[in-house]
Amino acid sequence: MDKKKQLVFNLNNFLLSTSHVLDFLESQYSNTSDKHSKNVAFLSLKIGQKLNLSPEEMSDLCAYSLCHDIALNEVRKKDMAYYELSEEKIKDFPFLLAKNNILKYQRERYDGLGPFGLKKKEIPLLSLILFFTQTLDEEFDLAKKDIENRKDIISFAKENSNILFDENIVNAFLEVSSKIDFWIDIQNENDIIYFIFNNLHDFTRVLDFEDVLKITSVLNDILDNKSTLVKNAKKMCEFYEFEHKDKFTFMITASLCNIGKLLIPLNILEKSDKLTINEYEDIKAYPYHSKKTLTNIMGFNDIALSTCKIQELLDGSGYPYNLEAKDLSLKDRLLATLNIYTSLCSEKNYRNAYSHNQAINILKKLANDKKLDISIIEDIDKNLLSI
Repeated sequence: MDKKKQLVFNLNNFLLSTSHVLDFLESQYSNTSDKHSKNVAFLSLKIGQKLNLSPEEMSDLCAYSLCHDIALNEVRKKDMAYYELSEEKIKDFPFLLAKNNILKYQRERYDGLGPFGLKKKEIPLLSLILFFTQTLDEEFDLAKKDIENRKDIISFAKENSNILFDENIVNAFLEVSSKIDFWIDIQNENDIIYFIFNNLHDFTRVLDFEDVLKITSVLNDILDNKSTLVKNAKKMCEFYEFEHKDKFTFMITASLCNIGKLLIPLNILEKSDKLTINEYEDIKAYPYHSKKTLTNIMGFNDIALSTCKIQELLDGSGYPYNLEAKDLSLKDRLLATLNIYTSLCSEKNYRNAYSHNQAINILKKLANDKKLDISIIEDIDKNLLSI
């Protein structure tokens, strides 16, 4: 491994660490639980065990389960376009086995009445499993401590065998759900995570920084697929002649620095009116949520520490930690300034995008108030004017 060009990376560790972000987002669109993707992964792996899937298939099945709603927030209606976009989103993810349109066909019914009209064995096995496990977790509260609820779930699975679902998958579910530990484990998120980690082989690998950036940029697109923050970060890294590792670490940080915003309710994040005191407090917490999320990802500690400074200002008036100039490195100051610049130049639901010159003038006013570094603003002015 070349530490100047590569990073140790585990896809399931990355997806499990960020899964709560997608789950929270989806819970606002539909009646899913706040651990929906973990439930889907748990159910899928339980079934995969009964179907004697290989370690590689189990690892990929878990990853597909955790990212099955990766297109959410870009295409909110789950139609053919949504599933095609889902497949496109994961094209650079380091799955272990050949990709067979697993997410594209994740809603295909066994009887052929799904979005793409595939039926029976035309549908990839992992897609068949995903359809079954997603449907169960969407239709029922699997964690509910109610025997009648469990009976309803089992009846639903039986009634739709060889109609919605493959009979083999239904039978595998009936077998695992006959054990009391299944119903106890699915009630507790920690038990689910424990099961996942203890039933997967370790397929940690070494990836080039460029490949890691492709993966993290997918999460950046979920928040705002028109954002130019990563592109702007690349331009400034080249101007400052950052070394290869520093350049890509900075760009990866830029791609993830706003991930905590996805844990803010949409009615606050997309609000066009003035925020209340309580709503603004929620907004101020997002760098903390970004840090907490990224700290759990293998090899991302430095990235996590940088993301939590994205809203800090030189005079200590930023948030959430009220850090001052002495606490902020050049890269911290640069990313914070680029974040403001990119936001100003972006279209919002409550205002039009500012021009480059208008944004620079606003940044200079903040510099006059000792909040931003004027030299960085001048460098941004020279280098981003043509973008």
